[in-house]
Amino acid sequence: MTTTALRRLRLLAASVLAAATVTACGGPGPEPVAAANTDFPLTINSCGRDVVFDAPVQRAVTVGSVAAPLIAAAGAADRVVTRTFETAPFPGEYADALKNAEIIAPTAELAREEIINRNPDVVVSFEGAAVKPEDLATTGIPLLITRGYCKDAAGTYEDIFSDIELYGKLFGIAQAAADNAAALRARVAAVQTRHPAAATPRPAAALILSRDGSTLNAYGSTSTVHTQMRMLGLDNVFGDVAKRSFQANTETLIQRNPEVIILLTQGDQTPDSARQALRARSELASVQAIAADRIIAVPFGYTGPGPVAVEGLEVLDNKIGALK
Repeated sequence: MTTTALRRLRLLAASVLAAATVTACGGPGPEPVAAANTDFPLTINSCGRDVVFDAPVQRAVTVGSVAAPLIAAAGAADRVVTRTFETAPFPGEYADALKNAEIIAPTAELAREEIINRNPDVVVSFEGAAVKPEDLATTGIPLLITRGYCKDAAGTYEDIFSDIELYGKLFGIAQAAADNAAALRARVAAVQTRHPAAATPRPAAALILSRDGSTLNAYGSTSTVHTQMRMLGLDNVFGDVAKRSFQANTETLIQRNPEVIILLTQGDQTPDSARQALRARSELASVQAIAADRIIAVPFGYTGPGPVAVEGLEVLDNKIGALK
């Protein structure tokens, strides 16, 4: 029996309502009944690839800072066995639900062999990661990409909510995931109602500094933080750049002169250390957001394409409201 067949047999066994018997030679017994709230086999389109699952997933390995909280938001935190490459630890409400998952290689991607050794039913990752779908294909381990990290992602909240509902189906808890997504949608809508479309939105920029302060990146129109800025009455000065993030041209930043800067922290950066590193860039001293100290420093996770961005929107709403 092939590796793929063995994996599918195990997945089917996990989803049955009546136990399936296995013959001495390893062949399947009577066909089991699929979980009632989701039809399997389930075909998922992942950044243009169709991936087929025969039964609800029981074991997941996540790569990056967005995948694990997405699964937790769907109500399946207990199915995440290993979290890796969370270079920007996510803040907020999902950390406790995921505390029992193994955390390994936080600043580097887990090698293919290490993923295989954990025997997952799925790997949830991001486009551009070191381990790609084809690297795991021969083992029968499917790899999914979160929607927000597909190359053509638009940085919308609807992509986040759609992923939560999708993972609910994948883990066999579709109704719970739909309920959770509906609650998150309501929180976003509540913030939006406080910010009717402004006639003259405040120009703003979302920036992230490298740990040594030498490299400055900005966020364009396909980022989640761009969506957040629009909801909060801010006009992204780099909204004409159809990229998620890119190295910022300091001359352009000075010329566009944002009134507000959303500064994203990563790794061991703190809000204070990030602000100090930005102010240390003397060539940016004339930018009005820096000169007037209208710098909002928040963890990167609050603006990533995952459910933590809902809490992030609320945090940004409060901080922007407190600005002069």
